Amino acid sequence: MNKINKSKRVRILNSYISSISFNDLCEEIFYWIKNKEKRYICVSAVHACILAYKDIAFSKAYNNADIVAPDGRPLFWALKLLGHNYSEHLRGEFLTRNITKFAAVNNFEVGFYGGKKNSIDKCINVLKNENKNLNISYTFSPPSPFTDLLKEKDIELINKINSSKTKILFVALGCPVQELWMESYKKDLNCICIGIGAAVDFISGEKISAPNWMQKLGLEWLLRLISEPRRLFWRYFSTNFLFIFLFFLQITGLKKFK
Repeated sequence: MNKINKSKRVRILNSYISSISFNDLCEEIFYWIKNKEKRYICVSAVHACILAYKDIAFSKAYNNADIVAPDGRPLFWALKLLGHNYSEHLRGEFLTRNITKFAAVNNFEVGFYGGKKNSIDKCINVLKNENKNLNISYTFSPPSPFTDLLKEKDIELINKINSSKTKILFVALGCPVQELWMESYKKDLNCICIGIGAAVDFISGEKISAPNWMQKLGLEWLLRLISEPRRLFWRYFSTNFLFIFLFFLQITGLKKFK
């Protein structure tokens, strides 16, 4: 099988976001699995992009990802403004639902690591109802706080995931833990890791998904803010406005990013 690489890494601030379609993303995953490659994919919103701008350790994990899919609508628009019309908006929930469908068709075993057990169980039930042939080979909901998972490498966990023959592992630890975790475990796990953040909660129904019109207008954040004002107000207020300001500096050439 010939090597393929249809994604293009595009610099946005200090980060590299992938300009890629969903079909080409699936082709990449198919190639990696068939060739037993160890890879990881970040699903990125503006929050992660700004965190990579501020935090060196996170920036390393973020930019070492094999693909960084534009989950946030502003990142998708930024790619378009930079001339990458080929790119698609790849939300975490969309990717999780459709990659599990892709996995079911191709008989690839799928695993879930992270999230609350109740949410994971509900999410898996939904996905199995959507894909009758879906093979869930591994699930584990680690105790919180998830930051403790970064303290030392868990050899028993590695052995369990690898022995399960999981080909695609959805990692739902939230940003920035999932990105740091995937980078740390990349060489040890015989699978493709995909950091999906809160996608499990949306699929399970624990959180409300924004309707399509809100997603297209870039207003999904507003619905989430209304649902979780205390947790998300400062994140959205600080990161969204900072991103707009810094990206303006980038496209006007007033600031160079490294």
